Amino acid sequence: MKKKWLQVVTVIRHSPSGVIVKTEDGSVYRADYVIVSVSIGVLQSKLIDFQPDLPMWKVLALYQFDMAIYTKIFLKFPSRFWPTGNGTQFFLYAHERRGYYTYWQQFEHEYPGSNVLMVTVTDDESRRVEQQPDSETKAEIMQVLKNMFGKNIPEATDILVPKWWSNKFYRGTYSNWPVGVDRFEHDQLRAPVGKIYFTGEHTSAPYTGFLHGAYLSGIDSANQMIGCVKKGMCKVQVMPKGT
Repeated sequence: MKKKWLQVVTVIRHSPSGVIVKTEDGSVYRADYVIVSVSIGVLQSKLIDFQPDLPMWKVLALYQFDMAIYTKIFLKFPSRFWPTGNGTQFFLYAHERRGYYTYWQQFEHEYPGSNVLMVTVTDDESRRVEQQPDSETKAEIMQVLKNMFGKNIPEATDILVPKWWSNKFYRGTYSNWPVGVDRFEHDQLRAPVGKIYFTGEHTSAPYTGFLHGAYLSGIDSANQMIGCVKKGMCKVQVMPKGT
């Protein structure tokens, strides 16, 4: 079967006999099994309609975890006005509002002459920034930089504001394993439901939130499904509650 790119999945209908996947353009695909690799944020947003609904144990596991929002904003300047050299790669800005353009990084060591600064915002500040025009974000950042380096600094010529939270295909940056949630819930999070297998960085116990966690979990989920198909080894081990 040919690969299908840029297809937005809207429905996954599953039964003991197989799965039917429907996409936004009206296409229908049938298969014996399916691997779902969307983020926890997408699963919680119900962008995909599972028919029948996912069992309650799976839903409860999904909502034990959440999506963190970590936004790296990049600004390009016509010239450099910040210090460089040893000990100057990172700098901080203190503000009465928590997380207000606090963490900064410059790239002159890695990319000399790039004249690029990066500032990081997270969670509530990320949501706020994503919902306002980039021009307003740029104005706020320029005022912060003027507070740090003086009023005569050059104006930024470009700004890049990634919008992970408002993008319906991500709904956040990476998953967060909250304090108090143990391995039992995580095993349920990654466990298959019938012929639907789940993968992604959120299903990787040792590397939750990391790119290599997504890669390794994909291998694990594929091998798990192959073991079920070829060897009948379909039972998934779930660690006891409290581990």
